[in-house]
Amino acid sequence: MQFEPWMEKATPNDMPNDDLKFVAEKAGMKQALMLIFLLPGLNVSIPKNALRIVKERHIINEYDGTRFTINRLAVECDLSQRHIYRIIENHLHKSKNKDSKKD
Repeated sequence: MQFEPWMEKATPNDMPNDDLKFVAEKAGMKQALMLIFLLPGLNVSIPKNALRIVKERHIINEYDGTRFTINRLAVECDLSQRHIYRIIENHLHKSKNKDSKKD
């Protein structure tokens, strides 16, 4: 998609619906225009926890067994300490089950 000079004059109020208006206001006009041109006719749903798996992978990879790391990860990922512990416990439980199935 190439941005044309006339596109520079578009504003969020020019968007065809409230969803795209909201995208334009929050993410920027260029991003809203990209969605219009690249995904016409497509309804997109954005889950609240869209990056949950990425956060969990980050937590598992970064956890070094210390309370300090739990605190750092809780702040970085905007989660409670208890939730960080749950993610780690679930991962350890899954790993343990995989190991027992190999035997």
